Amino acid sequence: MSESTAAMVLGKASTDDHGDLEKVFRRIDSNGDGKISPSEMDDLLRSVGSNTCSDEIKQLMKEIDSNRDGFIDMKEFAEFIKDGDDEKQLMDAFKTYDLDGNGRISSKELHKVMKSMGIKCSFSECLKMIKSVDADGDGCVDFKEFKKMMNK
Repeated sequence: MSESTAAMVLGKASTDDHGDLEKVFRRIDSNGDGKISPSEMDDLLRSVGSNTCSDEIKQLMKEIDSNRDGFIDMKEFAEFIKDGDDEKQLMDAFKTYDLDGNGRISSKELHKVMKSMGIKCSFSECLKMIKSVDADGDGCVDFKEFKKMMNK
């Protein structure tokens, strides 16, 4: 898996990643109707270990659903991902991968999340991704390292 694909999956995509972004969208859009429903968003968040309540799902949908039709289409999804540079969205993306909440993303956590999203990525590839951004050499990615990677 390329570094640009890893960055896109972690919450930021460039126009060069449009094909990968579409693949992620299609994985979330489990019924293939071209839009992400609140229940599909809930399924996604639960699959990565997030215990969200219906109010949180509604709020997230409201943030992304710019045309207010109750669903997230590909255009809205792409805009949300591409606008994901602010601190809060970066922290939310980081927390998706920091499954144990210790402030660090391990190779094991990255592999588990990638696998739960249906992204084929070996544990060895996850180790390489972590190592490529692990500036302090502790074997994990902290928020500072994650933010630096996302802002490349």
